[in-house]
Amino acid sequence: MYSEIDKLVTLSKKGDRNAKERLIISLKPLVLNSIRRYYNCYSQYDDLIQEGYEIILRTVEDYDDSKGSRFLGYLKLQLKYHYLNKHKEKITLSLNETLDDEEEFIDLLEDKGFGPLDTIINKEEKETLFKGLSYLSNRQVEVLIYYYIQKMTMVEISEKLGLSYRTVVNTKTKAVDKLKNIINKNI
Repeated sequence: MYSEIDKLVTLSKKGDRNAKERLIISLKPLVLNSIRRYYNCYSQYDDLIQEGYEIILRTVEDYDDSKGSRFLGYLKLQLKYHYLNKHKEKITLSLNETLDDEEEFIDLLEDKGFGPLDTIINKEEKETLFKGLSYLSNRQVEVLIYYYIQKMTMVEISEKLGLSYRTVVNTKTKAVDKLKNIINKNI
């Protein structure tokens, strides 16, 4: 079976339509098995099968036998990751969509806006944080800003500041501990 698949892949890469059709037919059980295993959604079966066929054709084009892997192994991984990623696709729901009892979805949502008490507490927390930052060294503040506000990794921060990775980690840890102590004293 492997040798026949390899022959069909070779012919398909050369543009042989008949070989592509035979390859798809012979690999249909693999597609069905992948669907059942990784994304078993009966309502979308026909679409999922077609996507599997597209993946087979794309994999034929991308496959490079000089890399030392078998075509079927490579295809199995492509199918697996495709169907697993289907779980990540977002289903959109309109807020104005009517539900069973003629009520709109938006009517069921709670208002989680800030009330006056939340605003005061938020303001006090910010003041305490800024006060705590004033007790830190410039380097500690700089590391915290890069890490928490600019979302840089420790490696990126160490490269930007010309410091070792360990120094950046220690600086961040000490700064956070110092802030916790200052904030806990104010509470």
